[in-house]
Amino acid sequence: MPLTDHQANLLFEVYEITQRDTTVVVGGEGSSRLEPDLYNTNTPVRQALTDAIAAINNLPSQVERVGVILEEFECISLDPSNIDKDGYQMRPDKNLAAIRARLFPYTGILFKKSGGSGGNRFCLG
Repeated sequence: MPLTDHQANLLFEVYEITQRDTTVVVGGEGSSRLEPDLYNTNTPVRQALTDAIAAINNLPSQVERVGVILEEFECISLDPSNIDKDGYQMRPDKNLAAIRARLFPYTGILFKKSGGSGGNRFCLG
């Protein structure tokens, strides 16, 4: 059984990739404008994810594992706050990075968020 549409949509959320050809930019000078993706900035990553979904769908064991990882993402995705529960502090950014790292073997996508304290390090594998 292939990934469900819901699971495929969650993958797009995990990688913060739009499935649309236009992007609404809000902020900056306080204006919002509709901009076409003139430089095709989303196309390579969007295509890589689409190709990865097709490859995952060919192997039932990968569908199962990716489904488990996406269940974890779904549990944290709508509440980005640090929650103190039973003595544990949840860190959504670190959890999301861990989810992306677990998905790497199946998607082949390395996600490097700009900013942060990563310095000049770039992890391979």
